[in-house]
Amino acid sequence: MSFRNDDQLMMDYGKRGDTAAFDILYQRYRKPLFGFIRQQLAEAPANEVFQECWEAIIAQASGYHPSGSFRSFIYTICRRRISDYWRKQIPHEQHHDDDSEINSQSSGAPNPEQIQLQQATESIILMCVGKLPKKQQDVFRLKQAGLAVDEISQQLHVSFETIKSRIRASYQQLRICWERHHD
Repeated sequence: MSFRNDDQLMMDYGKRGDTAAFDILYQRYRKPLFGFIRQQLAEAPANEVFQECWEAIIAQASGYHPSGSFRSFIYTICRRRISDYWRKQIPHEQHHDDDSEINSQSSGAPNPEQIQLQQATESIILMCVGKLPKKQQDVFRLKQAGLAVDEISQQLHVSFETIKSRIRASYQQLRICWERHHD
């Protein structure tokens, strides 16, 4: 069997219904895609958004035409689903989701102090990322998802040097924010 790139695999799945091709894509991208989502959402909503992303990828498979990298294609879908999730949220509901997540954890979970520390750390990180300007947030999240600077540049239609500057500025602002809010 010859090696097929991501675009070939997606077209094989979309045009011919090659489920083996889809399985290869899913195995390649499930962990990095979930990691990208999890950086921005708590576990329960991250699972839901992850599922929605793959449903959208499947729904768009028959019309897929490579115009950039497949990686950019799926991360664009993912960013849109995350944005949709945040638009639907009301702060009161988010606190309820966090409580139900703690209650649903198995008995092998960390102790309550570890859970609180992890949640506090995640809250600080998410709050700091949320304070970044939108352009820096986008670049930071794509970089954290494993995209190279040139891929981010292509996806966002911004010069390579601008992307490097935004990454550098986002890390600097995140470091300052972390130091202000972390004990």
